Amino acid sequence: MSLTLAAMTRFGRQALATTGLAIALGLPHAAQAQSADVVGVHYPPTIKVEGTSLTINGSGISYRAVAKLYTVGLYVPQKASKAEAVFATGGPKQLRFVMLQGMRVDELGKVITKGIENNSSREEFFKLIPSIRTMGEQFSRIKRLNAGDVFAIEFVPKRGTMFFVNGQPAGLPLEDAGFFPAVLRTWLGNRPVTQDLKDALLDYKAPPVLDALQ
Repeated sequence: MSLTLAAMTRFGRQALATTGLAIALGLPHAAQAQSADVVGVHYPPTIKVEGTSLTINGSGISYRAVAKLYTVGLYVPQKASKAEAVFATGGPKQLRFVMLQGMRVDELGKVITKGIENNSSREEFFKLIPSIRTMGEQFSRIKRLNAGDVFAIEFVPKRGTMFFVNGQPAGLPLEDAGFFPAVLRTWLGNRPVTQDLKDALLDYKAPPVLDALQ
């Protein structure tokens, strides 16, 4: 594909403007999904959940304006670059958060609840309300997460979804099999928290600009 000099100049100006805006807001640019390694948080390449080996699919950073709140890593039985493939894969899964600063755990609860609502039909959301309430009850006992704390949301088939703080369970499993996929859609759904974080969890690498123009 050939472009005129004027068209290339316009494209360059637009790209620079977009990147400049992202830098001004302290946000990672959409073409540069950042892994947790950027802030010195290294996720193990594999973990064991109920005897099953899970592989890190990707990791990323959550921001509030210019502040880095936490990193999150996604562990799955089989690595995938498409959200649909992650949802289609059976077996245990885990979302693992490492806090970069202290925050009330109910803030994370609000993010999850909003993510479930944004990525579910009205009927699906109402069916999940009992599990969302139970999540809120368990979060109320945790109260606060401090910098360096590890918070995990783990799913095991036939058992359900469990929350862990530094390896300690926050309560009994939530048995609704549809709850963990709904939680996961907060970050991997059609309306994720941010596209950058979704890309990072899927280990997405944007093609170089010149390749993308071919």
